[in-house]
Amino acid sequence: MAPVIPGFDYRRVPVADGVSLNVAVAGSGSPLVLLHGFPQTHLMWRHVAADLVADHTVICPDLRGYGASDKPSANAAAAAGPAAVTDPAAADDAAAGPAAYAKRTMAADIVALARALGHDRFALAGHDRGALVAFRAGLDHPATITHLACLDVLPTLDMWDVLHGTTAAVGFHLFLMAQPRGCPSG
Repeated sequence: MAPVIPGFDYRRVPVADGVSLNVAVAGSGSPLVLLHGFPQTHLMWRHVAADLVADHTVICPDLRGYGASDKPSANAAAAAGPAAVTDPAAADDAAAGPAAYAKRTMAADIVALARALGHDRFALAGHDRGALVAFRAGLDHPATITHLACLDVLPTLDMWDVLHGTTAAVGFHLFLMAQPRGCPSG
């Protein structure tokens, strides 16, 4: 028997281009989607999710490529060759290439998942890689995300663009942690 979060219902939900996500859902109230990090699955939220169901509809998916969710081939576009760009029939193969794992694609999956479950607006929390997907969802779908929490993640270039002033002063350590090699010396 596969590990599960006790009290949660499990289902597979189609989100895009033949990709379905494995998702655990429980509770009632305002919807809250919890995204796992790398190399984890939705099970990383098992202790937290159980406490949140009293006030929220808790939605814990496995991101595409993780756990029991579908894993589109990242090599499909390369194998399809130049025809994938010009031949509309090959467009589906191109969608399964490296862009299939882009944060923007994965963020769109999460919005599609929530909508398929009947939620047009929802709170979103992500850890590590899930935080990067959550941040992208917040940028791309601001009217859809009611609240956003990004946990335990180094900033991306998009995040650097919005870090300024007081935020940069209190988060100065992020600049040090994001150095390609060691810490700068004086």
